[in-house]
Amino acid sequence: MGLGKTIRDGLDFAAKMAQPNDIIVALDADNSHSPSHIRSMVQCVREGNDVVIASRYQNGSHVKGVPAHRLWLSYGARFLFQVFFPIRGVRDYTCGYRAYRASLLQAAFKKYGQTFVDREGFEVMVDILLKLRKMGALFREVPLVLRYDEKRGDSKMKVLRTIRRSLALIIQRKFVQN
Repeated sequence: MGLGKTIRDGLDFAAKMAQPNDIIVALDADNSHSPSHIRSMVQCVREGNDVVIASRYQNGSHVKGVPAHRLWLSYGARFLFQVFFPIRGVRDYTCGYRAYRASLLQAAFKKYGQTFVDREGFEVMVDILLKLRKMGALFREVPLVLRYDEKRGDSKMKVLRTIRRSLALIIQRKFVQN
């Protein structure tokens, strides 16, 4: 049913099952995200951060096996989102490898309902950050070793559609609704 619905259903289920002090971790299940980062992400949440992103743009990060056109798309998205929506502590807006404070996700679903996660494609990851930013969340990043060369299966990302949807998100969130 698509990335957006999968993310929504997973986060919603986890938020409903969690206690407020729990930490919810989301990562890709295609071998590109190693669970070895979870310990440092959880520690960062315990230190007071609400959202911790495993980032390709931190010192110590490594990206292996990503096609050149996907690297450029990622850099372009990072640039645009940092210009239009600067979030303290965030450089990687699109990575889905994240640790969330459960109470924050619970509050977000209470505030937004099912519209908390209402994007269909890869732009869903940015939209979640923008909504959590409005709620005053504290963000941090840890270095990520992205092993795209270990990925199982083909990417489901349609590049042109992702660009179009991301630009539409920027226009909507920046110029249409605040």
